[in-house]
Amino acid sequence: MTVTWVPVISVDVMGAVLMIVFSVLSVRHAWRLNRKDPDNLVWTYLLWVAFCLAGFAISRSAGHILKQVILVSGLDPVWENVRPVSGSLNTMLLIVVSSVTLFFNRAWHIYREIFTERKALQETQAELISLNQTLENRVEERSEALLKHEKQMAQTDRLASIGQLSSGIAHEINNPLGVIQGYTQLLLRGEKPESQKHQDLQVILKHARSCKAIVEDLLNFARRSAPEKAEVNIHDVIKDVLVFIQRRAKMEKVQIETHFDDRVIPMSMDEKKIKQVLVNLLMNARHAVGEDGRIVISTRYDVEARRLRVTVADNGYGIDEKNLDRIFDPFFTTKPTGEGTGLGLAVSYGIIKNHGGEIQVSSDPGKGSVFTLILPVTAAKDL
Repeated sequence: MTVTWVPVISVDVMGAVLMIVFSVLSVRHAWRLNRKDPDNLVWTYLLWVAFCLAGFAISRSAGHILKQVILVSGLDPVWENVRPVSGSLNTMLLIVVSSVTLFFNRAWHIYREIFTERKALQETQAELISLNQTLENRVEERSEALLKHEKQMAQTDRLASIGQLSSGIAHEINNPLGVIQGYTQLLLRGEKPESQKHQDLQVILKHARSCKAIVEDLLNFARRSAPEKAEVNIHDVIKDVLVFIQRRAKMEKVQIETHFDDRVIPMSMDEKKIKQVLVNLLMNARHAVGEDGRIVISTRYDVEARRLRVTVADNGYGIDEKNLDRIFDPFFTTKPTGEGTGLGLAVSYGIIKNHGGEIQVSSDPGKGSVFTLILPVTAAKDL
């Protein structure tokens, strides 16, 4: 029986060819990965190993093919001379693969240390950027608070100066006005109601009383007496003011809404003066919305800061931006002549400051205004 070696030789040759093809494809794939991310040490190591293994595969496969060709040709002595060279080359390539592996193993440890340090550096940089942004925000907040405080101080100084001037003027005018009113009333007693002289005297008396009211406002503005505080419920104060306003002003078509915070506790305040502030704000809102509008009064209690916010919002014609910085100035008013003295908000500003609070305003012309009172919440036992 004759045994043929053709299948074995064919398989050996085909295996050698496939090994060369696969090794080349491996090098190609590793090359692409390395090109996509050249800084990645893993892909660089894989490319070097692929090169070395490809060289080993080509050397070994070429040796197998050469061996079969030589043996088939009957040149066995030639193969005996070539075999040591092929084996040495294969051994050298395996040594190179081992050396590359050892080299990249050490390089990988260094790479990981560098990567860890770079990551820590990036985290530190991000933290520094965050801290810098926080610092910038705090500086901006402090700057805004300082600017706001400076404006408040300037407003307080301006009000104090005008208050002194107003007090002097009011006292000088008050006595002559009293005399004018008194003599006008005496003259009216001797005139018939239907006479022209009686009507003229009534006009004089009307305008004298208007001047008297303005003088009283000036005196109220100038006095700035310390608040007489007592423990009251702000919601009861608001309700009393609403009853007073609804009786005094035509508010049949004006929609009034109240939103009260149930957490609000009784607090120490001058009830009469706070009512005066609320009356001023509500009358201004009434004037802004006209005969048909909407006014919303709300309260909110900040428990942690122990601050009460009372908001009066309307959907009236609003305040122009150029006037927002002047609305608390004495005698400044946007109302037509004869409808306001411009002292209501100035007096309200002083009252709230004397209570240790703030009064803020925001407005959108054509859509309405929002006035906010911020008051410290103190009970009688805290004083």
